[in-house]
Amino acid sequence: MAERVLLTSGRVVAGGALLDGACVLLEGTRVADVLTSAPPAALLESARVLDVGGRIVAPGLIDLHIHGAAGRSFEEAALAQDGPADDAVPAILRHLASVGVTATQASLASDRVDVMAGKVRALHAWRDRGVPDGADLLGVHLEGPFLAEAQAGAHEPSKLRAPSAADVAALASLAPAMVTLAPELPGAVDAIRAFAAVGTVVAAGHSEATVPALAAAVEAGLRHVTHLWSGQSSTIRSGPWRVPGLLEASLSSDSLTAEVIADGKHLPPALLEIARRCLGERLVVVSDATQGAGMPEGYRYGLADVRCEVRDGVGMVIGADAFGGSTTTLAAMLAHLYLGLGWPLLEVIAMGSSRPARVAGVADRKGALTPGHDADVVVFSDDLVPWRTFVRGHEVPAGV
Repeated sequence: MAERVLLTSGRVVAGGALLDGACVLLEGTRVADVLTSAPPAALLESARVLDVGGRIVAPGLIDLHIHGAAGRSFEEAALAQDGPADDAVPAILRHLASVGVTATQASLASDRVDVMAGKVRALHAWRDRGVPDGADLLGVHLEGPFLAEAQAGAHEPSKLRAPSAADVAALASLAPAMVTLAPELPGAVDAIRAFAAVGTVVAAGHSEATVPALAAAVEAGLRHVTHLWSGQSSTIRSGPWRVPGLLEASLSSDSLTAEVIADGKHLPPALLEIARRCLGERLVVVSDATQGAGMPEGYRYGLADVRCEVRDGVGMVIGADAFGGSTTTLAAMLAHLYLGLGWPLLEVIAMGSSRPARVAGVADRKGALTPGHDADVVVFSDDLVPWRTFVRGHEVPAGV
Protein backbone atom coordinates (compact mmCIF):
# COMPACT_ATOMS: atom_id res chain seq x y z
CA MET A 1 0.00 0.00 0.00
CA ALA A 2 1.27 3.47 -0.90
CA GLU A 3 2.50 5.61 1.98
CA ARG A 4 0.03 8.21 3.17
CA VAL A 5 1.38 11.54 4.43
CA LEU A 6 -0.92 14.05 6.09
CA LEU A 7 0.28 17.65 6.27
CA THR A 8 -1.66 19.29 9.09
CA SER A 9 -2.09 22.78 10.61
CA GLY A 10 -1.13 24.55 7.42
CA ARG A 11 -2.24 27.57 5.45
CA VAL A 12 -2.95 25.73 2.23
CA VAL A 13 -2.89 27.33 -1.22
CA ALA A 14 -5.63 25.47 -3.08
CA GLY A 15 -8.60 26.29 -5.26
CA GLY A 16 -7.55 29.91 -5.62
CA ALA A 17 -7.70 30.52 -1.87
CA LEU A 18 -5.52 30.42 1.25
CA LEU A 19 -7.17 27.88 3.56
CA ASP A 20 -6.24 28.42 7.22
CA GLY A 21 -5.81 25.27 9.29
CA ALA A 22 -6.34 22.97 6.30
CA CYS A 23 -4.70 19.59 5.72
CA VAL A 24 -3.23 18.02 2.60
CA LEU A 25 -3.26 14.24 2.19
CA LEU A 26 -0.63 12.69 -0.06
CA GLU A 27 -0.99 9.07 -1.07
CA GLY A 28 2.02 7.63 -2.84
CA THR A 29 2.88 9.89 -5.75
CA ARG A 30 -0.47 11.71 -5.85
CA VAL A 31 -2.43 14.34 -3.95
CA ALA A 32 -5.34 12.44 -2.42
CA ASP A 33 -7.31 15.23 -0.76
CA VAL A 34 -7.37 18.71 0.72
CA LEU A 35 -9.32 18.78 3.99
CA THR A 36 -10.73 22.00 5.39
CA SER A 37 -12.07 20.39 8.58
CA ALA A 38 -10.44 18.26 11.25
CA PRO A 39 -9.20 14.93 9.83
CA PRO A 40 -10.97 11.81 11.12
CA ALA A 41 -9.22 9.71 13.75
CA ALA A 42 -8.86 6.78 11.34
CA LEU A 43 -6.88 8.95 8.93
CA LEU A 44 -4.64 10.24 11.71
CA GLU A 45 -3.88 6.65 12.66
CA SER A 46 -3.22 5.37 9.14
CA ALA A 47 -1.09 8.24 7.80
CA ARG A 48 2.26 9.67 8.72
CA VAL A 49 1.37 13.06 10.17
CA LEU A 50 3.56 16.10 9.59
CA ASP A 51 2.46 19.17 11.56
CA VAL A 52 3.66 22.14 9.51
CA GLY A 53 3.04 24.58 12.36
CA GLY A 54 0.99 27.15 10.47
CA ARG A 55 3.39 27.37 7.54
CA ILE A 56 2.26 27.94 3.95
CA VAL A 57 1.59 24.73 2.01
CA ALA A 58 1.71 25.39 -1.73
CA PRO A 59 2.06 23.55 -5.03
CA GLY A 60 5.66 22.73 -5.88
CA LEU A 61 7.42 25.41 -7.90
CA ILE A 62 8.04 25.00 -11.65
CA ASP A 63 11.07 26.72 -13.21
CA LEU A 64 10.78 26.90 -16.99
CA HIS A 65 14.11 28.62 -17.63
CA ILE A 66 17.23 27.55 -15.75
CA HIS A 67 20.74 26.70 -16.94
CA GLY A 68 22.17 25.23 -13.75
CA ALA A 69 22.77 25.74 -10.04
CA ALA A 70 25.16 25.07 -7.18
CA GLY A 71 28.27 24.92 -9.34
CA ARG A 72 26.85 22.59 -11.98
CA SER A 73 25.40 23.22 -15.44
CA PHE A 74 22.98 21.42 -17.73
CA GLU A 75 25.60 22.04 -20.41
CA GLU A 76 27.57 19.21 -18.78
CA ALA A 77 24.97 16.65 -19.88
CA ALA A 78 26.60 13.74 -21.70
CA LEU A 79 25.35 10.44 -23.08
CA ALA A 80 27.18 7.12 -22.82
CA GLN A 81 26.29 4.07 -24.87
CA ASP A 82 24.19 2.59 -22.07
CA GLY A 83 22.56 5.75 -20.76
CA PRO A 84 23.28 9.18 -19.23
CA ALA A 85 26.91 9.52 -18.22
CA ASP A 86 27.16 12.77 -16.27
CA ASP A 87 26.47 13.51 -12.61
CA ALA A 88 25.69 17.20 -13.09
CA VAL A 89 22.03 16.73 -14.02
CA PRO A 90 21.00 14.71 -10.93
CA ALA A 91 23.00 17.10 -8.74
CA ILE A 92 21.08 20.08 -10.14
CA LEU A 93 17.71 18.33 -9.86
CA ARG A 94 18.38 17.38 -6.23
CA HIS A 95 19.45 20.93 -5.43
CA LEU A 96 16.29 22.30 -7.04
CA ALA A 97 14.08 20.00 -4.98
CA SER A 98 15.81 21.20 -1.82
CA VAL A 99 14.87 24.81 -2.65
CA GLY A 100 11.23 24.15 -3.51
CA VAL A 101 11.35 23.46 -7.26
CA THR A 102 9.57 20.21 -8.12
CA ALA A 103 9.64 20.43 -11.93
CA THR A 104 11.88 22.21 -14.41
CA GLN A 105 13.08 22.60 -17.97
CA ALA A 106 16.81 22.39 -18.63
CA SER A 107 17.91 25.44 -20.61
CA LEU A 108 20.81 25.27 -23.07
CA ALA A 109 22.63 28.31 -24.44
CA SER A 110 23.44 28.72 -28.14
CA ASP A 111 25.99 26.34 -29.58
CA ARG A 112 26.56 24.29 -32.73
CA VAL A 113 23.39 22.44 -33.68
CA ASP A 114 25.06 19.02 -33.44
CA VAL A 115 26.38 19.86 -29.97
CA MET A 116 22.98 21.06 -28.78
CA ALA A 117 21.31 17.97 -30.25
CA GLY A 118 23.69 15.70 -28.34
CA LYS A 119 22.94 17.50 -25.09
CA VAL A 120 19.20 17.22 -25.72
CA ARG A 121 19.53 13.44 -26.10
CA ALA A 122 21.51 13.22 -22.87
CA LEU A 123 19.00 15.36 -20.99
CA HIS A 124 16.10 13.34 -22.37
CA ALA A 125 17.77 10.22 -20.97
CA TRP A 126 17.68 11.83 -17.52
CA ARG A 127 14.10 12.98 -18.11
CA ASP A 128 13.06 9.42 -18.88
CA ARG A 129 15.07 7.88 -16.02
CA GLY A 130 14.13 10.43 -13.35
CA VAL A 131 15.89 11.25 -10.10
CA PRO A 132 13.79 10.03 -7.13
CA ASP A 133 14.84 12.82 -4.77
CA GLY A 134 15.16 15.49 -7.46
CA ALA A 135 12.87 17.78 -9.41
CA ASP A 136 11.06 16.33 -12.41
CA LEU A 137 12.87 17.19 -15.64
CA LEU A 138 10.02 18.13 -17.98
CA GLY A 139 12.27 18.51 -21.01
CA VAL A 140 14.77 20.83 -22.62
CA HIS A 141 14.55 24.54 -23.41
CA LEU A 142 16.76 25.50 -26.37
CA GLU A 143 17.64 29.14 -25.88
CA GLY A 144 19.10 29.50 -29.35
CA PRO A 145 20.92 29.20 -31.64
CA PHE A 146 18.36 31.00 -33.85
CA LEU A 147 18.81 34.38 -32.15
CA ALA A 148 19.58 37.92 -33.35
CA GLU A 149 23.22 38.90 -33.00
CA ALA A 150 22.23 42.45 -32.01
CA GLN A 151 20.45 40.97 -28.97
CA ALA A 152 22.98 38.23 -28.19
CA GLY A 153 23.34 39.08 -24.50
CA ALA A 154 25.18 36.17 -22.88
CA HIS A 155 25.18 34.10 -26.09
CA GLU A 156 28.33 33.72 -28.17
CA PRO A 157 27.62 35.73 -31.37
CA SER A 158 29.59 33.33 -33.57
CA LYS A 159 27.19 30.52 -32.60
CA LEU A 160 24.05 32.38 -33.68
CA ARG A 161 22.43 31.72 -37.06
CA ALA A 162 19.25 31.95 -39.05
CA PRO A 163 17.17 28.74 -38.90
CA SER A 164 17.95 26.62 -41.96
CA ALA A 165 15.60 23.77 -42.87
CA ALA A 166 18.28 21.19 -42.03
CA ASP A 167 19.10 22.67 -38.62
CA VAL A 168 15.44 23.01 -37.70
CA ALA A 169 14.69 19.43 -38.77
CA ALA A 170 17.60 18.13 -36.67
CA LEU A 171 16.38 19.87 -33.52
CA ALA A 172 12.62 19.54 -34.06
CA SER A 173 13.03 15.78 -34.49
CA LEU A 174 14.03 15.68 -30.81
CA ALA A 175 10.81 17.48 -29.74
CA PRO A 176 12.37 19.88 -27.21
CA ALA A 177 9.95 21.20 -24.62
CA MET A 178 10.62 24.84 -25.55
CA VAL A 179 12.69 26.81 -28.03
CA THR A 180 13.50 30.51 -27.94
CA LEU A 181 14.14 32.15 -31.32
CA ALA A 182 14.12 35.52 -33.04
CA PRO A 183 10.94 35.72 -35.16
CA GLU A 184 12.39 38.22 -37.65
CA LEU A 185 15.19 35.94 -38.89
CA PRO A 186 14.91 34.46 -42.39
CA GLY A 187 13.22 31.07 -42.13
CA ALA A 188 11.84 31.74 -38.65
CA VAL A 189 8.17 31.34 -39.56
CA ASP A 190 8.81 27.93 -41.12
CA ALA A 191 10.88 26.98 -38.06
CA ILE A 192 8.03 27.98 -35.73
CA ARG A 193 5.61 25.79 -37.67
CA ALA A 194 8.03 22.84 -37.54
CA PHE A 195 8.61 23.12 -33.78
CA ALA A 196 4.95 23.74 -32.97
CA ALA A 197 4.01 20.66 -35.01
CA VAL A 198 5.97 18.40 -32.63
CA GLY A 199 4.49 20.03 -29.50
CA THR A 200 7.37 22.38 -28.69
CA VAL A 201 6.44 25.66 -27.00
CA VAL A 202 7.94 28.35 -29.25
CA ALA A 203 9.02 31.60 -27.59
CA ALA A 204 10.28 34.91 -28.92
CA GLY A 205 13.51 36.16 -27.42
CA HIS A 206 16.94 37.67 -28.06
CA SER A 207 15.25 39.40 -30.95
CA GLU A 208 14.93 42.64 -32.93
CA ALA A 209 11.37 41.78 -34.01
CA THR A 210 8.76 44.45 -34.61
CA VAL A 211 4.96 44.13 -34.52
CA PRO A 212 4.51 42.58 -38.01
CA ALA A 213 7.22 39.95 -37.42
CA LEU A 214 5.74 38.95 -34.07
CA ALA A 215 2.23 38.81 -35.55
CA ALA A 216 3.42 36.45 -38.30
CA ALA A 217 5.17 34.33 -35.69
CA VAL A 218 2.05 34.10 -33.52
CA GLU A 219 0.01 33.04 -36.54
CA ALA A 220 2.59 30.29 -37.18
CA GLY A 221 2.32 28.99 -33.60
CA LEU A 222 4.55 31.09 -31.33
CA ARG A 223 2.92 31.61 -27.94
CA HIS A 224 5.47 32.66 -25.30
CA VAL A 225 8.03 35.43 -24.72
CA THR A 226 11.39 34.82 -23.07
CA HIS A 227 12.49 37.13 -20.22
CA LEU A 228 10.84 40.50 -20.87
CA TRP A 229 13.26 43.46 -21.26
CA SER A 230 16.24 41.10 -21.56
CA GLY A 231 17.37 40.65 -25.17
CA GLN A 232 14.40 42.52 -26.68
CA SER A 233 14.12 45.38 -29.14
CA SER A 234 12.06 48.36 -28.00
CA THR A 235 10.60 51.47 -29.58
CA ILE A 236 12.70 53.32 -32.15
CA ARG A 237 11.97 56.44 -34.27
CA SER A 238 11.72 56.39 -38.02
CA GLY A 239 11.55 60.08 -38.82
CA PRO A 240 8.63 61.34 -36.73
CA TRP A 241 7.12 57.86 -36.42
CA ARG A 242 7.46 55.62 -33.37
CA VAL A 243 8.05 51.98 -34.32
CA PRO A 244 7.30 49.51 -31.48
CA GLY A 245 9.78 46.73 -30.87
CA LEU A 246 9.38 43.21 -29.52
CA LEU A 247 8.99 44.55 -25.98
CA GLU A 248 5.97 46.71 -26.75
CA ALA A 249 4.49 44.07 -29.05
CA SER A 250 4.78 41.54 -26.22
CA LEU A 251 3.29 43.80 -23.55
CA SER A 252 0.34 44.77 -25.76
CA SER A 253 -0.47 41.19 -26.78
CA ASP A 254 -3.73 39.73 -25.52
CA SER A 255 -2.69 36.09 -25.95
CA LEU A 256 1.01 35.58 -25.37
CA THR A 257 2.41 34.33 -22.08
CA ALA A 258 5.68 35.86 -20.93
CA GLU A 259 8.32 35.47 -18.25
CA VAL A 260 10.29 37.84 -16.04
CA ILE A 261 13.47 37.36 -14.03
CA ALA A 262 12.45 38.79 -10.65
CA ASP A 263 15.80 38.72 -8.83
CA GLY A 264 15.83 42.44 -8.02
CA LYS A 265 18.80 42.84 -10.37
CA HIS A 266 17.56 42.25 -13.93
CA LEU A 267 14.46 44.44 -13.60
CA PRO A 268 13.60 47.32 -11.24
CA PRO A 269 10.21 47.35 -9.49
CA ALA A 270 8.58 49.70 -12.01
CA LEU A 271 9.23 47.35 -14.94
CA LEU A 272 8.00 44.33 -13.02
CA GLU A 273 4.81 46.26 -12.23
CA ILE A 274 4.34 47.17 -15.90
CA ALA A 275 4.65 43.50 -16.87
CA ARG A 276 2.17 42.55 -14.17
CA ARG A 277 -0.42 45.10 -15.30
CA CYS A 278 -0.03 44.26 -19.00
CA LEU A 279 0.09 40.46 -18.83
CA GLY A 280 -1.99 39.69 -15.74
CA GLU A 281 -2.45 35.94 -15.34
CA ARG A 282 -0.24 35.29 -18.38
CA LEU A 283 2.91 36.40 -16.54
CA VAL A 284 5.26 33.82 -14.99
CA VAL A 285 8.52 34.06 -13.05
CA VAL A 286 11.63 32.15 -14.10
CA SER A 287 14.99 32.07 -12.38
CA ASP A 288 17.23 31.95 -15.49
CA ALA A 289 19.68 30.67 -12.87
CA THR A 290 23.14 29.45 -13.79
CA GLN A 291 25.73 27.26 -12.12
CA GLY A 292 26.65 30.45 -10.28
CA ALA A 293 23.45 30.17 -8.20
CA GLY A 294 24.42 29.55 -4.60
CA MET A 295 28.12 30.22 -5.32
CA PRO A 296 30.29 32.96 -3.75
CA GLU A 297 31.15 36.36 -5.17
CA GLY A 298 33.76 36.08 -7.91
CA TYR A 299 32.87 32.49 -8.86
CA ARG A 300 33.39 32.00 -12.61
CA TYR A 301 31.31 29.80 -14.88
CA GLY A 302 30.31 29.35 -18.51
CA LEU A 303 27.15 29.59 -20.59
CA ALA A 304 28.29 27.39 -23.47
CA ASP A 305 31.36 29.39 -24.67
CA VAL A 306 30.58 32.64 -22.83
CA ARG A 307 32.48 33.22 -19.59
CA CYS A 308 30.62 34.79 -16.67
CA GLU A 309 31.12 35.49 -12.99
CA VAL A 310 29.05 36.08 -9.88
CA ARG A 311 29.18 39.80 -9.15
CA ASP A 312 26.96 41.81 -6.81
CA GLY A 313 24.47 38.97 -6.48
CA VAL A 314 23.92 38.36 -10.19
CA GLY A 315 25.68 36.73 -13.15
CA MET A 316 27.72 39.08 -15.33
CA VAL A 317 29.43 38.37 -18.66
CA ILE A 318 33.15 38.88 -18.17
CA GLY A 319 34.38 41.84 -20.23
CA ALA A 320 30.90 43.00 -21.28
CA ASP A 321 28.04 45.10 -19.94
CA ALA A 322 25.60 42.19 -19.98
CA PHE A 323 23.95 39.92 -17.47
CA GLY A 324 24.98 36.28 -17.60
CA GLY A 325 21.85 34.75 -16.09
CA SER A 326 20.84 35.02 -12.45
CA THR A 327 22.25 33.52 -9.28
CA THR A 328 18.93 33.56 -7.41
CA THR A 329 16.52 30.71 -6.68
CA LEU A 330 12.93 30.83 -7.89
CA ALA A 331 11.66 30.85 -4.28
CA ALA A 332 13.83 33.87 -3.46
CA MET A 333 12.39 35.67 -6.50
CA LEU A 334 8.85 35.03 -5.29
CA ALA A 335 9.88 36.32 -1.87
CA HIS A 336 11.17 39.49 -3.52
CA LEU A 337 7.79 40.07 -5.17
CA TYR A 338 5.81 39.22 -2.03
CA LEU A 339 7.86 40.83 0.73
CA GLY A 340 9.88 43.40 -1.20
CA LEU A 341 7.22 44.69 -3.57
CA GLY A 342 4.07 43.76 -1.66
CA TRP A 343 2.40 41.68 -4.35
CA PRO A 344 -0.42 39.39 -3.10
CA LEU A 345 0.68 35.98 -1.86
CA LEU A 346 -1.70 33.92 -4.01
CA GLU A 347 -0.71 35.81 -7.14
CA VAL A 348 2.99 35.33 -6.42
CA ILE A 349 2.61 31.60 -5.73
CA ALA A 350 0.66 31.18 -8.99
CA MET A 351 3.45 32.88 -10.94
CA GLY A 352 5.79 30.10 -9.85
CA SER A 353 3.41 27.11 -10.00
CA SER A 354 0.04 26.99 -11.77
CA ARG A 355 0.92 29.52 -14.46
CA PRO A 356 4.18 27.87 -15.59
CA ALA A 357 2.36 24.53 -15.49
CA ARG A 358 -0.08 25.92 -18.08
CA VAL A 359 2.75 27.28 -20.25
CA ALA A 360 4.50 23.89 -20.20
CA GLY A 361 1.29 21.99 -20.90
CA VAL A 362 1.39 20.00 -17.66
CA ALA A 363 -1.46 21.71 -15.77
CA ASP A 364 -3.42 18.44 -15.82
CA ARG A 365 -0.92 16.94 -13.36
CA LYS A 366 1.21 19.70 -11.85
CA GLY A 367 0.97 23.22 -10.48
CA ALA A 368 -2.00 22.76 -8.11
CA LEU A 369 -2.91 20.94 -4.92
CA THR A 370 -5.76 19.07 -6.57
CA PRO A 371 -6.72 15.42 -5.93
CA GLY A 372 -5.12 13.27 -8.61
CA HIS A 373 -2.28 15.69 -9.33
CA ASP A 374 1.34 14.76 -8.67
CA ALA A 375 2.23 15.02 -4.98
CA ASP A 376 4.49 18.01 -5.61
CA VAL A 377 4.37 20.29 -2.58
CA VAL A 378 6.51 23.00 -1.06
CA VAL A 379 6.05 24.13 2.54
CA PHE A 380 7.15 27.73 3.05
CA SER A 381 7.86 29.77 6.14
CA ASP A 382 6.14 33.16 6.33
CA ASP A 383 9.01 34.78 4.41
CA LEU A 384 8.69 32.21 1.58
CA VAL A 385 11.80 30.26 2.52
CA PRO A 386 11.23 26.56 1.70
CA TRP A 387 11.00 24.34 4.79
CA ARG A 388 10.06 21.00 3.20
CA THR A 389 9.53 19.82 -0.37
CA PHE A 390 7.68 16.76 -1.63
CA VAL A 391 8.44 15.62 -5.16
CA ARG A 392 5.93 12.99 -6.32
CA GLY A 393 5.41 12.25 -2.61
CA HIS A 394 9.13 11.89 -1.82
CA GLU A 395 10.11 14.19 1.06
CA VAL A 396 13.18 16.38 0.53
CA PRO A 397 14.61 18.50 3.38
CA ALA A 398 15.18 22.20 2.78
CA GLY A 399 18.51 23.17 1.27
CA VAL A 400 20.27 26.50 0.90
